[in-house]
Amino acid sequence: MSDSGTREHLARAAKLLAPCRRLLVLAGAGLSADAGVPTFRGEGGIWNEYRAEDLASPEGFAQDPELVWDWYRERRLHIASCQPHAGQRAIALLQQHFPAARVLMATTNEDDLLERAGVRDVVHLHGSLFSTRCTACAWEDDDHDDNALSLMPCPRCGATVRPGSVWFNEPLPRLALDRLEEFDPDGCLLVGSSCLVQPAAGIPLDLQVHGHPVVEVNPEVTPLSEVVACSIRGPARDLLPPLTDLLTSSIVRDQARRQE
Repeated sequence: MSDSGTREHLARAAKLLAPCRRLLVLAGAGLSADAGVPTFRGEGGIWNEYRAEDLASPEGFAQDPELVWDWYRERRLHIASCQPHAGQRAIALLQQHFPAARVLMATTNEDDLLERAGVRDVVHLHGSLFSTRCTACAWEDDDHDDNALSLMPCPRCGATVRPGSVWFNEPLPRLALDRLEEFDPDGCLLVGSSCLVQPAAGIPLDLQVHGHPVVEVNPEVTPLSEVVACSIRGPARDLLPPLTDLLTSSIVRDQARRQE
């Protein structure tokens, strides 16, 4: 897409999203990939090196918990060395300055880059990479500093502890799904998502079907690219800052008011 074409798409995206009063920003692996976090699928994805069933499933953990923990500690260390990029920081600015609207950030990513970028109240649909929890009781805690919690039994009941991520064949956290339902979005900015993993992939499609605007930002074509109201090709780190500038400008606000 040419520079002029990108500008036109950004202007159209801003015009579509400006009237929203409950904007959901839904992000997938592509948003974190821009910061150097390996993706699960595609070229260079971590699943090309390991079998997912061995490293991210209850069965794999039961068979070799040390292998799973070694991999998770390595991922924690790698992500700790990554820095939030301009696109993630733009989402924080959008939360602060989007006119007369609330912005909820939900992601299938397990890292903490959005929080470090200043984004508030992030809904982690697939859990947190930096959380450690008990396999037997309800104990759970953050393990950001030195991975010490992953090296000892549960302090409450003595059982084995595991990563707080949502694994294959496990349900998404009920609290996270409840927050999305209670938010009741009237628009969606879909960023870096392959739209392959349910139920998160069904959210933008449902909004589009019910007449709410969905804008996609992704370097690649996805199953939703031909369905959503506006699809823009390119990395989030490059496209989200100018889109945020447009959404928080007085001109776009005035245009949105005149359309109401």
